Amino acid sequence: MNPQKSPRCLTNRSNTQKSSQAPFHAPTSYALQNLKEGTLLCQHYAAYNDPFEYWARIVEGVPDPEQEPERFIAAARAWGFDVETIAEARTKPSIWENFDEYFDECRCYAPPFDVMREGMRIACFGSEQDNLLLWSHYGDGLRGFCVVFDEHLITNSEFKGYLLDVSYLKSPPVVDSFVYGIAWDQDWYSQTAIQETNARIKYQGKPELRAEIQMYEESGAGAIKTMRDIWQQVFATKPAEWSYERERRLLVQTDKSNNTPLLRSYPREAVRAVIVGEQMSEAYRAELLAMLEKKYAGVPVRTARRAQSAYALVIE
Repeated sequence: MNPQKSPRCLTNRSNTQKSSQAPFHAPTSYALQNLKEGTLLCQHYAAYNDPFEYWARIVEGVPDPEQEPERFIAAARAWGFDVETIAEARTKPSIWENFDEYFDECRCYAPPFDVMREGMRIACFGSEQDNLLLWSHYGDGLRGFCVVFDEHLITNSEFKGYLLDVSYLKSPPVVDSFVYGIAWDQDWYSQTAIQETNARIKYQGKPELRAEIQMYEESGAGAIKTMRDIWQQVFATKPAEWSYERERRLLVQTDKSNNTPLLRSYPREAVRAVIVGEQMSEAYRAELLAMLEKKYAGVPVRTARRAQSAYALVIE
C-alpha cells in the first residue's frame, strides 16, 4: 500500500471518546526524522503500490430520465422523494413539474471530484495494533516501530484533514457527483430550515413548530449520509483483497497540481505512545529511545512481542 520510505499507519478505536492512531515504520532514518520533526508524510495516490487507488468511475452532469433512469431516480431520492421507478416519478407533480429547474440549479453544487483527487494527499491508517500482517509488511517483521497518535489532534492539526474508514469491494464503484450536489443542497436547506423554525418558535411564540424540527433533522442526516457514502467511494475504496488491513485513511485537500507529497505537522501532544518491535536492533533502539527522551519525554514506550502459544502478538 505505502510507497517506500513512507509510514504505514494504524488506528486503535477502542475508546470512542478519544481514539488513537499509530503509523508503522520500518527502522529507517526517514522514520526517525519524521518523528523527530513531528510530521506525517501524506502522498499523492500515484505513490502507493495499489494500482487500483482511486479506481472509482465518476459520472457527472444532470441525468436524463429517459436515457439515465437509474441516475435520475438516485437524484430524486437524494432530493427527498422515495421513488423506485421513472413511472412512479411521473405520477408525482412535485418531482416531474420541477426537476428541470431544480436539477439545473444543483448542477453547480456538484464537486469536481476528478480535480479534487489530484490535489488530495493521503496518509493510511488501520485499526489493529497487533495485526501480524501489518507488522510484517510495514514494520519490517517486528524490526520497526509504530507511533500511537491522538486522532483528534492529528485530524485538526496543520492542513485540516478528514478521516474515513476504507471500504473494501469486489468491483470498483460508480459514483455520481450530481447526486452529491443535490445531497449538499438538501443538507443546507435542512440546516437553514431548522434555524428559521427555531427563530419562529422563539420570536413568534409558536411552540407547535417543534415537530417540524425533527423532520428537518432527519432529512439533513440522510443527506449527510449520502455525501459521506459518496465521499468514501471516491477517496477511500479499495479491492477486497486489502481488507486485512482494515485501513482508516486521513485525507488532506491541497491546491497542488503535481504529485509531490505533503509533510503535515502535528503537535507534540498528539503522540500518545510508541510501540517497538521486539526484533529491533539494539543500535536502532538506542537511537530511537534517545530521540524520544529528548523530544517526547514521558510518552509511554511499549513492546510488541510474539506470543508463545499462538500466532499472535502481545503489546506490553
